[in-house]
Amino acid sequence: MAVNTPETFQLRLFDFGTKKKLVLILCTAILWVGALIAYFTPGFDYWLVASFSSLRANYMFAGFWYYYTKYMLYVVGFPLIIIYIASFKVNKLKPYRLVLLLAIMTSAIGNPLIDPILKDFIARPRPFVTHLDLNNLYFANGFSFPSGHSFQAFANTLPLIICFLTNDKTFKRNWKKIVLALVLLVYAITLAFSRIIVGVHYLSDMLFGIGIAIILMVILASLLQWLLKKDYLNLQNEKGYALVFLTMTIMNTIFIY
Repeated sequence: MAVNTPETFQLRLFDFGTKKKLVLILCTAILWVGALIAYFTPGFDYWLVASFSSLRANYMFAGFWYYYTKYMLYVVGFPLIIIYIASFKVNKLKPYRLVLLLAIMTSAIGNPLIDPILKDFIARPRPFVTHLDLNNLYFANGFSFPSGHSFQAFANTLPLIICFLTNDKTFKRNWKKIVLALVLLVYAITLAFSRIIVGVHYLSDMLFGIGIAIILMVILASLLQWLLKKDYLNLQNEKGYALVFLTMTIMNTIFIY
């Protein structure tokens, strides 16, 4: 029998113990070390972006990656917000409310942290600005480090990926959920890497952005666990939390993008 039936529904997050947190923190450390190696290895960041220069001259290749990198974030991100709002009414979606809220929180808090705070502080020019021989598929405003799209791709999907792969009292793993998790992971990775393909980011930008998404999600998931334990987050005040972070998401979209 399902734990979260309409009659017994409670706000719950997926099982997120110390072991999972440490694994994700280790993944972040590996990504950030990789970013530092790519950043400080002479010519490596440039070489990887330049290696796609001839492919960017191909009409079919350029067309696909232009639309993919520019619009897929919204194709996936906006439906997740709609699904979250629908979860307040649709019984089958209710168990995923806190998971979806975690994704929205991670994105809403991390977006302004990356752009403008980190980008303006580090002020690394885009590849096509520093290297005039590099071609790019479209003009991107602002600075390069870290990659905001890479961050958002993982911020929006990582909580769901973990949830779909979790087998606990609330969430039961099955082959359909495993496939969904793999699809979301492939989407997040390809969207992040597309920023290099189109010539607007370096590898170090991408790796660091993904790392921020992972570590911020770990922090916020731990915070949600604490709020639930202390009853500071419950069915009575949940909509207040939702309103705050949905408003932040809308403001980020309007004023940053």
